[in-house]
Order: sequence, then C-alpha cells, then structure tokens
Amino acid sequence: MNWIDVPQGAFSTHLAGSRVTYSISPLMFASGLVQYNSAAQTVAVNARLRWEYQPGSELFVVYNEQQDTSGCQLLAPAPRALIVKVNRLFRF
Repeated sequence: MNWIDVPQGAFSTHLAGSRVTYSISPLMFASGLVQYNSAAQTVAVNARLRWEYQPGSELFVVYNEQQDTSGCQLLAPAPRALIVKVNRLFRF
C-alpha cells in the first residue's frame, strides 16, 4: 500500500504486479508484465519479444493494453498499442 499526500488531499493506493521473462535462445527473449492499480482501477498488460537477428541489429515487437476494472467504461475503447521497432547496425 502506498500513502500519498498532495496539496489536493491524501489517498492510498495498492499496486500489484507480476513479471515473467523467458529466454528462447541467447538471441531471443519474450517477457510479460501484468499490473493492477487500485487508485486508477485499471489492469495493464505489456508483452514484449526481442530478437537479435544479426550482431547489433534487433527486432522488437511490443503489445500494451489497459483495462478499466471500475465497471463504468462509458463506451470508451481500451487503450491498446502494437509497436514494431527494427534496429539495423551498419558497419563501414
């Protein structure tokens, strides 16, 4: 539990999370994070895949999602993102 005092008032929040990382090979890994925030009443999920396809060059695929657990979602879409990033090392 976290106690927070700000000029607008004081409140407490619970933040719980779990992280898993799995090394598929020395050049590839996958990881996931699930986190609950009681103050915002949200559950957030982050999944990531990293692959080093050549020395110094990498591919990342990341998925993020956040769900409202308060029960009043008001037809708002859940924030979601799929991100792909490629790094390429050029040697001269």
